[in-house]
Amino acid sequence: MNLDKLVVQVDGDNPDTRVISQAAGLIRDGAVLVLPTDTCYIFAANALDPVAVGKVFAIKKRPLGQPIHMAVGDLDMAEEYGELNQAARLLASRFLPGPLTLVLPRRRSIPDVLVGGGATVGIRIPDNRVLLEVVMVAGLPVTATSANISGLPTPYTVAEVLEQLGPQETRLALALDQGPLPEVSTSTIIDLSSSEPRILREGPIPGAVLLRALGVRE
Repeated sequence: MNLDKLVVQVDGDNPDTRVISQAAGLIRDGAVLVLPTDTCYIFAANALDPVAVGKVFAIKKRPLGQPIHMAVGDLDMAEEYGELNQAARLLASRFLPGPLTLVLPRRRSIPDVLVGGGATVGIRIPDNRVLLEVVMVAGLPVTATSANISGLPTPYTVAEVLEQLGPQETRLALALDQGPLPEVSTSTIIDLSSSEPRILREGPIPGAVLLRALGVRE
């Protein structure tokens, strides 16, 4: 297997440990990668490194001030970066890993650029073995924003990502190609940072299901 190529094929059910190790090392070095998730391909970089996060904003042409979510490997890692309340723990036990983003009060280790200077952070635990193994081997949370130019369609193949980027693809260090992903919508987002949970974006998990799980009347 040639690990010097920009695009490396990866088995979603049994990813090569050498590929995972290479990707994790690049994350630690501050590079931007394209990784698969349970929804779409994302731009993944060290979410704690302001320079790496800035690269993601630049590649995606995303306006600064618009928060980017992070992906973590498990609930223990999530607790390092967001304040998990009872509602967050309940939803995590039922729906994570999965296509759900929990918006929580941020901890101080979160760089301002990631969250637009706000008081909250969106945290995901995607149901994708490749992504989770990269995160756990790197020991770092990664940015979890769809790998498209802002305003263009969500990419479900690496080819779509590279087509949108054009010459900008040289700003990527590596893309792990798991093949075409199911064309599902991006994750459901629920804000749990206050006493009243709010659905910020509908996704594969209906907001009404999440609110019922929390005992919230619609």
